[in-house]
Amino acid sequence: MQLGRVGGQTAPGESPEWTFVVGRGFLVVVPVSTPTPVVAALHGLAAESVVPIEDLVALIPLGGLDDVDSFAVIVPGLPPETARATDGPPHDGIPVHALVRGALAVDVFSIGGSRRFTDRNIRPWLLAEFQAVTGLVIGSPLAAVARTHQLGAGRVLGEGIDAGDTLFWSVAGRGAGAADTVLRPRRIVDDTVLLTRTGDPDERRAAAPLGGSANDAAVIHDRTADSRTVDSSADPDAAPPGPCGFRLATGREARLDRVYRIGRNPRTRRIPAGEILELVTVDSPNALVSGNHLEIRQTGTAVVLTDLGSTNGTLVRFALGRTQRLRSGASLTVLPGTTVDIGDGNLIEILPAG
Repeated sequence: MQLGRVGGQTAPGESPEWTFVVGRGFLVVVPVSTPTPVVAALHGLAAESVVPIEDLVALIPLGGLDDVDSFAVIVPGLPPETARATDGPPHDGIPVHALVRGALAVDVFSIGGSRRFTDRNIRPWLLAEFQAVTGLVIGSPLAAVARTHQLGAGRVLGEGIDAGDTLFWSVAGRGAGAADTVLRPRRIVDDTVLLTRTGDPDERRAAAPLGGSANDAAVIHDRTADSRTVDSSADPDAAPPGPCGFRLATGREARLDRVYRIGRNPRTRRIPAGEILELVTVDSPNALVSGNHLEIRQTGTAVVLTDLGSTNGTLVRFALGRTQRLRSGASLTVLPGTTVDIGDGNLIEILPAG
């Protein structure tokens, strides 16, 4: 991948577990058992400077005899519009889109520390956008989280196909361990968007649109113990904040202590045991809002929006102005300050915890 050093490593005496496809604009990790035509198709895009992540995922079989049960796809994201062009990567890292499925873990490094990204058993895969990334380590989820000084490990890999147990990437022009010797305030924009697809296997190849600026995204909350220790200002005795909430265009507010399904004529579907569900009916004189349109829930500290198969879709407006259309059946985590438009003037504002 451009703007970085790529390295591969295999444990002594062990056979490689993964095939690495290194392109100018991406990294792909698939099992060594992946059919040769699949690897060749991925390698066919290696010379391209920019490859949409959807194009890469579309080449990896999901289901059938050639099903690839575990893989990771990495592409660089778009820098903020205000960022100036430089001769190399920013000192504080670059945006990165990471998609993972199955028995793989991606350790993501930034100035503030590291976090481990896995698929959380979400199918067909889990996609996230990370900001200010200085390094990546892709390998077994059973391995210990790598340290910053290990980002330069492994033999250097060029554009092409290789194999190993662990793949390393780090921004170019920085010595190993540089992040350990630089003390800086923690970046508040070190945020993440999660996008997942559910539903029919035949429909699940289309990925949700990517892109946007650093401040538009929602935060990953399953940080590793190593990354949690970075913020030493946190008060361990402080009471956890209450749930987030939302406000309808009518002014009604609700707290996310339960799951809400919003629509023109919402109906109860299957409800997991122990889950509290509340149906919210909104006016839609032009029938732009579907009967069951949107679900809002809080999972941990993340607010998750799910389009319930609406006819006209759901428009999400982030706090700093970027908009994204949520596809039918897709889910997205968002931050407070986000506004959701489901049609006919029905705007839903996500409120902070309180």
